[in-house]
Amino acid sequence: MTDQQMIGAALAVIAIAIVYSSRTKRVSIDRALWWWTHNDPVRVRDLLNGGILILGMTGSGKSSSSGKQIARALVRDSQSFGLILAAKPEDLPMWTDIFRTTGQSKRLLVFDGAKSRLRMNFLEEASRYGGDTREITKCITTIGETLASGDRGRGGENAAFFLAQQERLIHFASEVLRAAAGKVTSSELHRFITSAALSREELSNERWRGDFHNKCIQAAHKQTQSARGRHDLMQAIDYFLGEYPSMADRTRSSILAGVMGTLFVFNSGLVHDLVSTKTNFTFDQMRRRRQWLLVNLAPSEYGDSGRFIGAGFKYLFQRYILRLAAKPSNPFHVCWCDEAQNWTNKFDAEYLAQCRSHRGCMVFLTQSVHSFHTAMQSEDAKQQTLSLLGNFNHRIFHALGDVETAQWASDSLGRRLETHFGGSTQPAESVFDQLFGVNRSTASFNTQYEPVLQPGVFMNGLRNGGPRNGHLCDAVILRPGMRFSNGENYLITTFSQR
Repeated sequence: MTDQQMIGAALAVIAIAIVYSSRTKRVSIDRALWWWTHNDPVRVRDLLNGGILILGMTGSGKSSSSGKQIARALVRDSQSFGLILAAKPEDLPMWTDIFRTTGQSKRLLVFDGAKSRLRMNFLEEASRYGGDTREITKCITTIGETLASGDRGRGGENAAFFLAQQERLIHFASEVLRAAAGKVTSSELHRFITSAALSREELSNERWRGDFHNKCIQAAHKQTQSARGRHDLMQAIDYFLGEYPSMADRTRSSILAGVMGTLFVFNSGLVHDLVSTKTNFTFDQMRRRRQWLLVNLAPSEYGDSGRFIGAGFKYLFQRYILRLAAKPSNPFHVCWCDEAQNWTNKFDAEYLAQCRSHRGCMVFLTQSVHSFHTAMQSEDAKQQTLSLLGNFNHRIFHALGDVETAQWASDSLGRRLETHFGGSTQPAESVFDQLFGVNRSTASFNTQYEPVLQPGVFMNGLRNGGPRNGHLCDAVILRPGMRFSNGENYLITTFSQR
């Protein structure tokens, strides 16, 4: 090798080292994303510590002020990628403007109903990274839970029983189909369940023996070779040939109603076209390209179809993140949910408890604590809500409109020991006392624990933007266990809507 070649090789090595060094610096989780004040940065590390919860009544300015400021900071960082669930038709122009003004337009993908060229088969994606039958079942039931929360509420005292039975039905059906064909599709899942025998007499019927259900069982039995596979398959076969036909008609009908309600949405209209056919992009591609996906199917416009697709994307994105092993070169991942009650389910608390070590986080925006209560399908909805919200280590409170949420905000800040002073004055006992000013006053004091901020602070006096307030919105930022530069774990600040 000549001297010139050696110099060239050395320069190439130095260039690679510089690029690697700069890249390592860019992805440091100790870099600041934005600043609450001149002395209070929000670093990637802080963001990953549970994400951000933004609460405020309708019209408080949470989306247009603090939400928009945080969104700009996240998008501006080139080492971020994420999922955005649109809650309103106006979200698309807002997010398009955010990506445009931050110079990141090429990083935005829009999943926009029939106009979108993007497609993702949910069940195929659930199976992509080694997901077994249980993972496919979890995907379907979690989406179904989110869909049902807006219609059926908690479903009465037997809800837990029927939800468990619905999960068993989907699991065993998926087990047979996966063994028979190597994959599970929503249309074949629907066909397999609806063609199952409903009585022991039907099992000996020649028509049923030649139908789709029995053919799938025969194919699965023939294809399955491993001991574990045969064990799992035999459980499924025993269910459909023994337990299922022997069920009381009323019990079976109740189980079928829930399953068919979810599969009906899966296999009809826009939902079928977008998430039950093909896949032409993946979360892996988004992560490599540092792209953001905006699911522009607002429930206010698309109804159940919008909620169904948004819930599916959220769950699959969460599962994808939890499978990742965090590395220094990895980007951080954000799941952004405005009107978060539309997409909430029991898996969110589990995800928030684990996502930090995978460089994931969530940003939730909603009006009140009540909105999460109605989304939880269980008798302990309040406890589930508190478990979910307690995982957010950044909480931003704009003007609140109900006492329960204001009380929760106040309780989140805790209490401190306060000293209260008092006293009394008694009338003079004689003319002599009056003439010479004899003091008959007494003083007293006592100490007791009082809320750091009273609930009324969150309901009165916080500006909510608009021309009347100079487009300024006030908020209280809480960071449990971490002090701001003012020495407190909370900060009263102002955000601009401009």
